[in-house]
Amino acid sequence: MALPESKTWLVDGFCRTTRRMVSKRFTSFGVQFAQPPETLVPSNHSLVVMANHIGWWDPIVAMLLRKAYFSDRTFYAPIDAKALEAYWIFRKLGFYGLELESYQGAAAFLRTSREILLSAQSSLWITPEGTFVDCRDHDQPLMPGLAHLAASTQSVTFVPLAIEYPFWEEPKPAILTRLGKPITFSPDQSKSECGRILHAALRTAQSELARDVIDRRSEAFTYLIAPRGARVSWYDTARAWFQGKPLSS
Repeated sequence: MALPESKTWLVDGFCRTTRRMVSKRFTSFGVQFAQPPETLVPSNHSLVVMANHIGWWDPIVAMLLRKAYFSDRTFYAPIDAKALEAYWIFRKLGFYGLELESYQGAAAFLRTSREILLSAQSSLWITPEGTFVDCRDHDQPLMPGLAHLAASTQSVTFVPLAIEYPFWEEPKPAILTRLGKPITFSPDQSKSECGRILHAALRTAQSELARDVIDRRSEAFTYLIAPRGARVSWYDTARAWFQGKPLSS
């Protein structure tokens, strides 16, 4: 079967544009790892990154992480089929239509995803919650397609990705993420067992990220986009306004 189209030069160009967009709308982009990123995936394994689905920015976060840490791997991601019709350019960027409301749609997702993962140079980025979910809500079940995929593929490494967009001291939020411990499955593991392991791994990564977000531990992150060196408080803003001076940032 024909694979979805993913032109790496176009994906990387899109990342350069979106990185500038992210820099304007967020104060920083931090990443932390359960283990060094170069050890997450064996070179002979394809990669599946499963993320919690907190908001509109999630696919852009995924693309920028792929560019920064897995640039030798081709980017693929399922997306709602209706959204793909509206944003046709995504068809060139590795996105493919997802229709899980029907048996035929679920079967098509599995066929396409399995074909993608036959190549060790592939990376598949999935938000298996299937809908926007608050990052503190860990009760949302994962769509069964991910467990099917884990139970029916070999030489694939699954990595959980936790994402948050917290507000700290600045008027704009930060992007903070955690790539958790990698998981591989053996052929004798059942779909239900794979599903339990994947769900627990994602929620563990979210809990580990949440601890540092709640404690505001900025030093716990490596930064793709560094925090601003000078922080402007509301007091600085008010003082500059009363003194009739420009506000430096």
